[in-house]
Amino acid sequence: MTKKHFKDLRQVPVQDKPCRTCPFAGQNPIPLEPERYAQYLMPLVKGSSQHLCHSANDKKVCRGGRDIQLRMFYCKGVITAPTDEAFNETITQQLFPDELETESEQ
Repeated sequence: MTKKHFKDLRQVPVQDKPCRTCPFAGQNPIPLEPERYAQYLMPLVKGSSQHLCHSANDKKVCRGGRDIQLRMFYCKGVITAPTDEAFNETITQQLFPDELETESEQ
């Protein structure tokens, strides 16, 4: 499995809704063995990666996976709400604080 790395997750588009075959929240999810499902799930829970949507040719973040991650981060107190906006705000605060300084100086 090849991993893609993004410099700024705020710039990576996220699917609007889970695709029909999303293993996390699809109406007709791709069947995965429990071990394989855990391989996809654990990095989301740990916050070590994003899951890319197979239906979007790996060019967008999977909505089902992101929603799992948002709920986990919210429950852990990492983000203020289980939303993409809160996720992006935390990324800005933690990784790009210079942007906050620039905004407050204006």
